[in-house]
Amino acid sequence: MTAQELVDRFGRSNADERFQTLRLLVPGEADSPVLGPFLLATAQDVAEDDLVRVEAIRAIPLLDFADPDLVVTCREALFRLAGEDEDWDVRNAAGCAVFDLPGAEVSIEPMRALLAAEPEEFVRENVSGALRLFLRRR
Repeated sequence: MTAQELVDRFGRSNADERFQTLRLLVPGEADSPVLGPFLLATAQDVAEDDLVRVEAIRAIPLLDFADPDLVVTCREALFRLAGEDEDWDVRNAAGCAVFDLPGAEVSIEPMRALLAAEPEEFVRENVSGALRLFLRRR
């Protein structure tokens, strides 16, 4: 299935099918222009099932970031989700995914400030763990 076919069929699938589609997604190099905006829109759609949103977030770092604008757009959107989304699962996934994007070092200090305001201990611990892993990999 091509990236465009996935996008076209997505809305006609039930939540479990959408979840499984994203769970098994392995984007090709040429898929990023189609999948990037689609995954971001899915992640930000508060009407979407939270598990589907989380899988969309987890798929974002799998994209090919040859276009520097795409990585900036993804980083900004993930950071916004990590700080503002009402669903703690989404905040958790987005906060962790930020550190799997190219150039994540620019997110270190802003993420530390965001974590200081995070009300859920689980989210604070997971995102802090993702930050520690990122720092070790550098």
